[in-house]
Amino acid sequence: MTQHADIPRLGFHPPDGYVLDIEVFRANDWLERVPEDHFRYPSRLDFHQLILVTQGRLGHTVDFQLESLRAGSLLAMRPGQVQCFEAPTPWDGWVVIFRPESVQLPTGVGSQPWGLSVDDLPVHLALGKASFEPVRAAMAQMHQDAKLTGAMQLVGVLERAQLQALLIRLQLASEQLQASPTIDSSLARHFRKFRQAVEQRFHEWHHISAYAKALGISEKTLSRATREATGLPAKAYLSKRIALEAKRMLAYTRWPIAQVADKLGFDEATNFIKFFRREAGFAPSEFRRHHRGA
Repeated sequence: MTQHADIPRLGFHPPDGYVLDIEVFRANDWLERVPEDHFRYPSRLDFHQLILVTQGRLGHTVDFQLESLRAGSLLAMRPGQVQCFEAPTPWDGWVVIFRPESVQLPTGVGSQPWGLSVDDLPVHLALGKASFEPVRAAMAQMHQDAKLTGAMQLVGVLERAQLQALLIRLQLASEQLQASPTIDSSLARHFRKFRQAVEQRFHEWHHISAYAKALGISEKTLSRATREATGLPAKAYLSKRIALEAKRMLAYTRWPIAQVADKLGFDEATNFIKFFRREAGFAPSEFRRHHRGA
């Protein structure tokens, strides 16, 4: 596995002259436009990415989990996640990329939120027959509408509205596949705020008390909300997130273990080593050796 000084980041860089913050294109167009290195090395996204496979098979690793995508499969990636493409095989489909600020999902009537979030989508969603064609058609329509002439501000509004509708459709398809009931809306809000705070502060705040205080709720309520959403108590969710970032750094960078520990907010490398061994089942050096040989 090739290692870098840091994990290469992919920003939202549409073709020259393209002014919208949402882009939809066919897989073949994507393969022709990006450099070959894009598919050779791991990269960290700075945008949301949806990949719909309509023909063939795509092997894609997202944060150490290999996803085998066949016709009818959708891959939903969030900013910050690290992707690696497997050896190329023939496939076709659609790709949607958009900036985080493009997503402004609506709230419901009155004070009751709809509880929708693009971050709630599973990484791999196998669409049923009833969902696949509407999703494919929606992406194709967005691709076509982006070519409309006229006021680009209006075209942008249209694209964002269509993106919202697409994400709602995917959320509904995801819920139909889940056996567990939808959690209480207030707990869902608490968890989403916690998840956002973790993404911003996990390298500084290692104790649940800091998050509960920042969110203005009790540690008990925070842990209940996290358990309802993920099956894990808040402390375990936070530890899992820190361990994931540690794995990314160990597998894909050349940083010394002491530097990884420092970047993750550990005062001593020995404390990080103990933490990582407990969470991952390996010492950091063992995990790195394994992935260097992968």
